[in-house]
Amino acid sequence: MEISEGLDLSNIDSITQAEIDQNLVNVWRRRQPLYEVQANSLMLDYAPVFAKLHRWGSDLFGRPDPANIVLLAAQNMHSYMMTGWETGILNTFHTLTGAGMHKNQIMELVMFSQLYAGMRGLGHVYRAAGDLLPVLREAPGNFAVPEGWAPDPDAFRCGLDLTTRTLTDADRENLTGWYEKTIGYVPDSVLFSIKIHPEFAKVNRAKWEVAIRTLPKQFAPHLMLRHNMIIGSKEGMRESVILGKAWGITPALLSRSISATAFFFTGNEGLYEAHDALEDLL
Repeated sequence: MEISEGLDLSNIDSITQAEIDQNLVNVWRRRQPLYEVQANSLMLDYAPVFAKLHRWGSDLFGRPDPANIVLLAAQNMHSYMMTGWETGILNTFHTLTGAGMHKNQIMELVMFSQLYAGMRGLGHVYRAAGDLLPVLREAPGNFAVPEGWAPDPDAFRCGLDLTTRTLTDADRENLTGWYEKTIGYVPDSVLFSIKIHPEFAKVNRAKWEVAIRTLPKQFAPHLMLRHNMIIGSKEGMRESVILGKAWGITPALLSRSISATAFFFTGNEGLYEAHDALEDLL
Protein backbone atom coordinates (compact mmCIF):
# COMPACT_ATOMS: atom_id res chain seq x y z
CA MET A 1 0.00 0.00 0.00
CA GLU A 2 1.37 3.43 -0.96
CA ILE A 3 0.09 6.19 1.31
CA SER A 4 0.77 9.83 0.47
CA GLU A 5 -0.55 12.46 2.86
CA GLY A 6 -3.32 10.13 3.99
CA LEU A 7 -4.38 8.98 0.52
CA ASP A 8 -4.02 5.35 -0.57
CA LEU A 9 -2.45 5.75 -4.02
CA SER A 10 -2.37 1.99 -4.59
CA ASN A 11 -6.17 2.13 -4.87
CA ILE A 12 -6.95 5.07 -7.14
CA ASP A 13 -10.55 4.24 -7.99
CA SER A 14 -12.03 4.48 -4.50
CA ILE A 15 -11.65 6.61 -1.39
CA THR A 16 -12.74 6.29 2.22
CA GLN A 17 -13.84 8.96 4.66
CA ALA A 18 -10.78 8.11 6.74
CA GLU A 19 -8.52 8.95 3.78
CA ILE A 20 -10.30 12.25 3.24
CA ASP A 21 -10.05 13.17 6.91
CA GLN A 22 -6.38 12.21 7.14
CA ASN A 23 -5.46 14.19 4.04
CA LEU A 24 -7.13 17.33 5.33
CA VAL A 25 -5.52 16.89 8.74
CA ASN A 26 -2.11 16.54 7.08
CA VAL A 27 -2.59 19.80 5.20
CA TRP A 28 -3.96 21.65 8.23
CA ARG A 29 -1.10 20.39 10.45
CA ARG A 30 1.29 22.89 8.84
CA ARG A 31 -0.94 25.78 9.99
CA GLN A 32 -0.45 27.69 6.75
CA PRO A 33 -3.12 29.62 4.81
CA LEU A 34 -6.20 27.50 4.34
CA TYR A 35 -6.33 27.58 0.55
CA GLU A 36 -4.85 24.07 0.23
CA VAL A 37 -7.39 22.67 2.70
CA GLN A 38 -10.15 24.32 0.70
CA ALA A 39 -8.80 23.26 -2.69
CA ASN A 40 -8.26 19.68 -1.53
CA SER A 41 -11.78 19.62 -0.09
CA LEU A 42 -13.24 20.41 -3.50
CA MET A 43 -11.28 17.63 -5.15
CA LEU A 44 -11.85 15.07 -2.39
CA ASP A 45 -15.59 15.75 -2.16
CA TYR A 46 -16.40 15.97 -5.84
CA ALA A 47 -13.53 14.35 -7.77
CA PRO A 48 -11.73 11.88 -5.47
CA VAL A 49 -9.98 9.98 -8.28
CA PHE A 50 -8.69 13.29 -9.62
CA ALA A 51 -7.59 14.24 -6.09
CA LYS A 52 -5.54 11.07 -5.73
CA LEU A 53 -3.90 11.55 -9.11
CA HIS A 54 -3.15 15.17 -8.22
CA ARG A 55 -1.41 14.02 -5.03
CA TRP A 56 0.52 11.44 -7.04
CA GLY A 57 1.72 14.18 -9.40
CA SER A 58 2.44 16.63 -6.60
CA ASP A 59 4.78 14.11 -4.98
CA LEU A 60 7.04 14.49 -8.03
CA PHE A 61 7.65 18.20 -7.46
CA GLY A 62 7.26 19.20 -3.82
CA ARG A 63 6.49 17.29 -0.65
CA PRO A 64 7.95 15.12 0.73
CA ASP A 65 11.45 15.74 -0.76
CA PRO A 66 13.07 18.71 1.09
CA ALA A 67 14.99 20.07 -1.91
CA ASN A 68 11.95 19.74 -4.16
CA ILE A 69 9.91 21.72 -1.65
CA VAL A 70 12.39 24.61 -1.81
CA LEU A 71 12.76 24.58 -5.60
CA LEU A 72 9.01 24.52 -6.25
CA ALA A 73 8.27 27.18 -3.64
CA ALA A 74 10.96 29.50 -5.04
CA GLN A 75 9.44 29.32 -8.51
CA ASN A 76 5.96 29.70 -7.07
CA MET A 77 6.96 32.92 -5.31
CA HIS A 78 7.82 34.34 -8.73
CA SER A 79 4.58 33.13 -10.31
CA TYR A 80 2.41 34.36 -7.45
CA MET A 81 4.01 37.80 -7.65
CA MET A 82 3.37 37.88 -11.39
CA THR A 83 -0.27 36.86 -11.02
CA GLY A 84 -0.89 38.88 -7.86
CA TRP A 85 -2.05 35.90 -5.80
CA GLU A 86 -1.38 37.22 -2.31
CA THR A 87 -2.60 34.10 -0.48
CA GLY A 88 -0.05 32.08 -2.41
CA ILE A 89 2.70 34.60 -1.62
CA LEU A 90 1.95 34.37 2.11
CA ASN A 91 1.84 30.59 1.92
CA THR A 92 5.22 30.54 0.20
CA PHE A 93 6.79 32.64 2.97
CA HIS A 94 5.58 29.99 5.43
CA THR A 95 6.79 27.13 3.25
CA LEU A 96 10.28 28.52 2.72
CA THR A 97 10.65 29.56 6.37
CA GLY A 98 9.58 26.09 7.43
CA ALA A 99 12.17 24.65 5.05
CA GLY A 100 14.90 26.67 6.80
CA MET A 101 15.29 29.70 4.52
CA HIS A 102 15.97 32.98 6.33
CA LYS A 103 13.58 35.81 5.54
CA ASN A 104 16.40 37.85 4.01
CA GLN A 105 17.05 34.98 1.63
CA ILE A 106 13.36 34.80 0.76
CA MET A 107 13.52 38.51 0.01
CA GLU A 108 16.33 37.83 -2.46
CA LEU A 109 13.85 35.69 -4.40
CA VAL A 110 11.33 38.52 -4.12
CA MET A 111 13.77 41.13 -5.43
CA PHE A 112 14.88 38.94 -8.31
CA SER A 113 11.23 38.43 -9.21
CA GLN A 114 10.69 42.21 -9.04
CA LEU A 115 12.75 42.44 -12.24
CA TYR A 116 9.74 40.88 -13.93
CA ALA A 117 6.78 41.72 -11.69
CA GLY A 118 7.75 45.36 -11.08
CA MET A 119 6.39 47.52 -8.31
CA ARG A 120 3.02 45.83 -8.69
CA GLY A 121 4.66 42.57 -7.63
CA LEU A 122 6.23 44.19 -4.58
CA GLY A 123 2.88 45.68 -3.68
CA HIS A 124 1.36 42.21 -3.64
CA VAL A 125 4.21 40.94 -1.46
CA TYR A 126 3.73 43.75 1.04
CA ARG A 127 -0.01 43.21 1.29
CA ALA A 128 0.57 39.47 1.67
CA ALA A 129 3.45 39.45 4.13
CA GLY A 130 4.75 42.95 4.86
CA ASP A 131 3.26 43.04 8.35
CA LEU A 132 4.51 39.50 9.01
CA LEU A 133 8.15 40.11 8.09
CA PRO A 134 9.22 42.04 11.24
CA VAL A 135 8.03 39.16 13.45
CA LEU A 136 8.69 36.20 11.14
CA ARG A 137 10.78 33.67 13.03
CA GLU A 138 14.46 33.72 12.16
CA ALA A 139 15.05 30.49 10.27
CA PRO A 140 18.68 29.35 10.33
CA GLY A 141 19.32 29.82 6.61
CA ASN A 142 20.18 26.15 6.15
CA PHE A 143 17.87 24.47 3.67
CA ALA A 144 17.99 21.57 1.25
CA VAL A 145 19.22 22.27 -2.27
CA PRO A 146 20.48 19.97 -5.02
CA GLU A 147 24.09 18.83 -4.89
CA GLY A 148 26.45 21.46 -6.23
CA TRP A 149 24.15 24.45 -5.69
CA ALA A 150 26.03 27.20 -3.84
CA PRO A 151 26.19 30.99 -3.47
CA ASP A 152 28.49 32.80 -5.88
CA PRO A 153 27.61 36.50 -6.03
CA ASP A 154 30.64 37.27 -8.18
CA ALA A 155 29.30 35.02 -10.94
CA PHE A 156 26.60 37.62 -11.67
CA ARG A 157 28.93 40.58 -12.07
CA CYS A 158 30.20 41.62 -15.48
CA GLY A 159 32.15 44.71 -14.38
CA LEU A 160 29.83 47.68 -14.80
CA ASP A 161 31.08 51.12 -13.79
CA LEU A 162 28.39 52.29 -11.37
CA THR A 163 29.96 55.71 -10.84
CA THR A 164 28.16 56.88 -13.99
CA ARG A 165 24.74 56.24 -15.47
CA THR A 166 26.16 56.21 -18.96
CA LEU A 167 26.80 52.84 -20.58
CA THR A 168 30.48 53.31 -21.31
CA ASP A 169 32.41 51.51 -24.01
CA ALA A 170 34.00 49.40 -21.27
CA ASP A 171 30.54 48.60 -19.85
CA ARG A 172 29.35 47.49 -23.26
CA GLU A 173 32.39 45.28 -23.73
CA ASN A 174 32.10 43.81 -20.24
CA LEU A 175 28.38 43.14 -20.53
CA THR A 176 28.50 41.45 -23.91
CA GLY A 177 31.68 39.65 -22.89
CA TRP A 178 29.97 38.17 -19.83
CA TYR A 179 27.31 36.58 -22.03
CA GLU A 180 29.81 35.30 -24.56
CA LYS A 181 31.91 33.76 -21.80
CA THR A 182 29.04 32.38 -19.72
CA ILE A 183 26.47 31.13 -22.26
CA GLY A 184 28.36 31.40 -25.54
CA TYR A 185 26.41 34.21 -27.21
CA VAL A 186 24.82 37.60 -26.56
CA PRO A 187 21.00 37.40 -26.47
CA ASP A 188 19.15 39.64 -28.90
CA SER A 189 17.23 41.10 -25.95
CA VAL A 190 20.50 42.41 -24.51
CA LEU A 191 21.74 43.79 -27.81
CA PHE A 192 18.38 45.45 -28.47
CA SER A 193 18.24 47.10 -25.05
CA ILE A 194 21.75 48.45 -25.56
CA LYS A 195 20.68 49.83 -28.93
CA ILE A 196 17.40 51.49 -27.94
CA HIS A 197 18.20 52.64 -24.38
CA PRO A 198 21.73 51.96 -23.15
CA GLU A 199 21.16 53.60 -19.76
CA PHE A 200 18.28 51.19 -19.13
CA ALA A 201 20.40 48.23 -20.25
CA LYS A 202 22.99 49.20 -17.65
CA VAL A 203 20.77 49.74 -14.63
CA ASN A 204 18.57 46.73 -15.37
CA ARG A 205 21.62 44.52 -15.57
CA ALA A 206 22.98 46.07 -12.37
CA LYS A 207 19.76 45.15 -10.54
CA TRP A 208 20.01 41.61 -11.91
CA GLU A 209 23.54 41.35 -10.58
CA VAL A 210 22.75 42.29 -6.97
CA ALA A 211 19.35 40.68 -6.37
CA ILE A 212 20.77 37.30 -5.34
CA ARG A 213 23.71 37.47 -2.95
CA THR A 214 23.49 34.71 -0.32
CA LEU A 215 21.30 32.19 -2.11
CA PRO A 216 22.84 29.69 -4.52
CA LYS A 217 23.35 31.36 -7.89
CA GLN A 218 21.37 28.59 -9.57
CA PHE A 219 18.13 30.12 -8.30
CA ALA A 220 18.46 32.81 -11.00
CA PRO A 221 18.13 30.57 -14.07
CA HIS A 222 15.69 28.39 -12.10
CA LEU A 223 13.30 31.35 -11.77
CA MET A 224 14.04 32.58 -15.29
CA LEU A 225 12.97 29.23 -16.74
CA ARG A 226 9.61 29.35 -14.92
CA HIS A 227 9.00 32.91 -16.12
CA ASN A 228 9.91 32.30 -19.74
CA MET A 229 7.95 29.08 -19.96
CA ILE A 230 4.79 30.79 -18.71
CA ILE A 231 5.11 33.73 -21.10
CA GLY A 232 6.07 31.40 -23.93
CA SER A 233 9.40 33.02 -24.76
CA LYS A 234 11.39 30.41 -26.66
CA GLU A 235 14.57 32.48 -26.69
CA GLY A 236 14.09 33.22 -22.99
CA MET A 237 13.72 29.52 -22.24
CA ARG A 238 16.90 28.74 -24.18
CA GLU A 239 18.85 31.43 -22.36
CA SER A 240 17.59 30.14 -19.00
CA VAL A 241 18.50 26.53 -19.72
CA ILE A 242 21.92 27.35 -21.18
CA LEU A 243 22.74 29.54 -18.16
CA GLY A 244 21.39 26.87 -15.82
CA LYS A 245 23.60 24.21 -17.41
CA ALA A 246 26.61 26.55 -17.34
CA TRP A 247 26.04 27.02 -13.61
CA GLY A 248 25.65 23.33 -12.87
CA ILE A 249 21.92 22.63 -12.97
CA THR A 250 21.50 19.11 -14.29
CA PRO A 251 19.29 18.38 -17.31
CA ALA A 252 17.12 16.23 -15.04
CA LEU A 253 16.42 19.16 -12.71
CA LEU A 254 15.80 21.51 -15.63
CA SER A 255 13.35 18.99 -17.08
CA ARG A 256 11.58 18.70 -13.72
CA SER A 257 11.27 22.47 -13.57
CA ILE A 258 9.60 22.46 -16.97
CA SER A 259 7.19 19.67 -16.10
CA ALA A 260 6.34 21.28 -12.74
CA THR A 261 5.36 24.45 -14.58
CA ALA A 262 3.14 22.41 -16.89
CA PHE A 263 1.61 20.51 -13.96
CA PHE A 264 0.74 23.55 -11.84
CA PHE A 265 0.38 26.43 -14.30
CA THR A 266 0.17 25.83 -18.05
CA GLY A 267 -1.13 22.32 -18.62
CA ASN A 268 0.44 20.06 -21.20
CA GLU A 269 -0.05 22.71 -23.90
CA GLY A 270 2.73 24.70 -22.25
CA LEU A 271 5.14 22.05 -23.49
CA TYR A 272 4.66 22.88 -27.18
CA GLU A 273 6.90 25.91 -27.07
CA ALA A 274 9.22 24.29 -24.54
CA HIS A 275 9.69 21.41 -26.98
CA ASP A 276 10.53 23.75 -29.84
CA ALA A 277 12.91 25.77 -27.69
CA LEU A 278 14.66 23.13 -25.64
CA GLU A 279 14.56 19.63 -27.08
CA ASP A 280 18.11 19.88 -28.45
CA LEU A 281 19.40 21.20 -25.10
CA LEU A 282 17.89 18.56 -22.83
